[in-house]
Amino acid sequence: MVIRHNMFAMNAERQLGIVSNSKADSMEKLSSGYRINRAADDAAGLSISEKMRRQIRGLKQGVKNTQEGVSVCQVADGALTEVSDMIQRISELSIKAANETNTADDRDYIQQEVRQLITEIDRIAETTTFNEIKLFDGLESFGGGTINMSKPSTDGKFFQLFGNSISKTGYMHEELRNTMVDGSTSALDTDPAANPYVSVHINMGALNKLEDLVNSTFFVNCCTDCCPTTVVFTDTAGVTAGPGKIEIGMKKADGSYYTNAEEFTKYIVDSMKAFDSTSGNSMDHTSHVEFAYKGSMLYLYDIDNHGWDQSDKEAAYFCDSKEIFGSFEDAGKKIWIHTGCEPGEGIWLEIGNMSTQGLGIKELNVSSVNGAGSAIDSARDALRKVMKTRSRIGAQQNRLEHTIANEENIVENLSAAESRIRDTDIATEMVRFSNINILEQAATSMLSQANQQSNYILQLLQ
Repeated sequence: MVIRHNMFAMNAERQLGIVSNSKADSMEKLSSGYRINRAADDAAGLSISEKMRRQIRGLKQGVKNTQEGVSVCQVADGALTEVSDMIQRISELSIKAANETNTADDRDYIQQEVRQLITEIDRIAETTTFNEIKLFDGLESFGGGTINMSKPSTDGKFFQLFGNSISKTGYMHEELRNTMVDGSTSALDTDPAANPYVSVHINMGALNKLEDLVNSTFFVNCCTDCCPTTVVFTDTAGVTAGPGKIEIGMKKADGSYYTNAEEFTKYIVDSMKAFDSTSGNSMDHTSHVEFAYKGSMLYLYDIDNHGWDQSDKEAAYFCDSKEIFGSFEDAGKKIWIHTGCEPGEGIWLEIGNMSTQGLGIKELNVSSVNGAGSAIDSARDALRKVMKTRSRIGAQQNRLEHTIANEENIVENLSAAESRIRDTDIATEMVRFSNINILEQAATSMLSQANQQSNYILQLLQ
């Protein structure tokens, strides 16, 4: 027996400390409700839980976004309900005016009401908004053929890779002259007094690895809207071109990827020129859209260098895909509703173009029997267009509501999974806490007993 070191007490005190720490940990879990309060509690579980939390919170916001999309559809449909009623009234008045029992004055009175209804339809098209966003600001004119449905998208992989090192406007509007390039697929006018070519630029030197372009795509069209072309970067060697599509291989003949941007731009232009020379037709690849380069800068330009006005320049699209083109029924406002928690997870709401010019009723005149007969046909066609738009908006609203239901279900199940990882099982933890309490009381008692050992030594010294 020794008095310098009380080993019994030291051991009991150490065990009491361990139990006390366990009790503090258990109390923290019971009071916070979380099994994981810090990374040390469960490093892997915390990482998984945080990823789930990001997804859950993202989906909850996506549900709110989608609910706003439903509201957009409801506002648009409400406006179109009134437009539909007014077109029905125009049709009714046209039929009335077609009856030869009416005098010229009678038809003038009818025409006044028709004109007011047309004016009101245009006012609705111009002023219907959601959160200060106009819903029906589609094209005011339509001359047949294909027209742009919306401003071109530049959000795809190709445009994301280059960021600010690429024309992001979607339009060909930058000036290009022959003195600015080292080579081009067509002969550029050398007259300094001539109008400049309109172009867009791509700085290939901005990429760390050119091979990242594999499977990326962009779409280009000339100012006369006659040669829409999709350009695809492939994991092959060589350039192939045909109607509506160009495939640019990212590999050299030896199978290695291009790594030098200046070499790559020259390869593209030279390959296109070689293709034209072998085919004997310089218009084979993109018709009016041509390629040029200066160092690492690749240019796409319109072969015609006359003085384009702004509307012409805006016909020359440089964007993600040719899906921006369509018929009148598809023209008008498109609103992106981001429904998910990852990039690109969402739905385009296609609202439509409800101007009377686009509906074909802007110039209706029922002042004569023949005019009234034509107005009947025009009103019928206009009503068909409005009903098609309303049907599309209704279908989109139903789709959004299904999206909400699906995402709420995902949130519920993800929350349950995250709870199993992160939350404290109170029943299990209370059993542990009770056990720790008993151990703490036992350790305290044993420490007290150990401290009595010195008294026994004193008895020997008496």
